[in-house]
Amino acid sequence: MKLVFSKNDDNQVTVCQETDGQPMPFSYVDMIRALLHEGSLEPPDLNGDFAEPERESINRMVALINKRAIEDAAEEYEGNDEESGESIND
Repeated sequence: MKLVFSKNDDNQVTVCQETDGQPMPFSYVDMIRALLHEGSLEPPDLNGDFAEPERESINRMVALINKRAIEDAAEEYEGNDEESGESIND
């Protein structure tokens, strides 16, 4: 899933999501499902006149979401191995 940020002439920002090339209205639930299924978000698209600090902020937000999703998946994986008595290092 890719988030697409658009800024119009009135400086209003809208967000939609792109899944399999199809734009759709943004949904937190869909974003969480994509993170669980795919493990991360694709780099975002930024359409319109975004200032460099805005671009950096949006890209940093997506990077932090991906980092957290990967960390949580790793913790869950490690927790499952501990419960089964298996070790990742074996």
